[in-house]
Amino acid sequence: MENKNIAKAVLFCLLAISQAAFSQVSLSRNKLIKDGQPYKASQYKEVFQNEQALMYYKKYRTNNTVSQIFGALGGGCMGYGLVKVLDGGEKLVSVDQYGVAHTEKTKNEGWSMVGIGAGLVAIAIPFAISSKKNLNKAIDTENGKEIAFQPYFKLENAGTGLALSYNF
Repeated sequence: MENKNIAKAVLFCLLAISQAAFSQVSLSRNKLIKDGQPYKASQYKEVFQNEQALMYYKKYRTNNTVSQIFGALGGGCMGYGLVKVLDGGEKLVSVDQYGVAHTEKTKNEGWSMVGIGAGLVAIAIPFAISSKKNLNKAIDTENGKEIAFQPYFKLENAGTGLALSYNF
């Protein structure tokens, strides 16, 4: 009789553990997966039942959108600027009063566009990093993992020198 109770308890534990393992939320190829069923990113409200996880996922979507906009604009500006640089600049052709054509090379603004594009991409990078962190927090919160307090050191620019800061 006692062996049957132990066997039932072991079987119950195995079923509970397997159920907990299969009800996890994960991400695969831009699709959320819950209970083995894939969901589109737009169906996130069906996947995330925890309010805190839902908040993290909304932050992820916002930061990801901002990151993609700045990244695309920056990439476009850099591409346009490089084409202008490789083109060699515009040539201004003018005809004087005697009918003689004069060709002048104008200033090439291609490098300015490359710099602007690089600046836009540099703006996009922190948003992309933040969006990834928020996505991981959303999935961990929904799966019941506790988000630990993680202080860290950061090397920063402090005017004319460097500074080591402790962030928490």
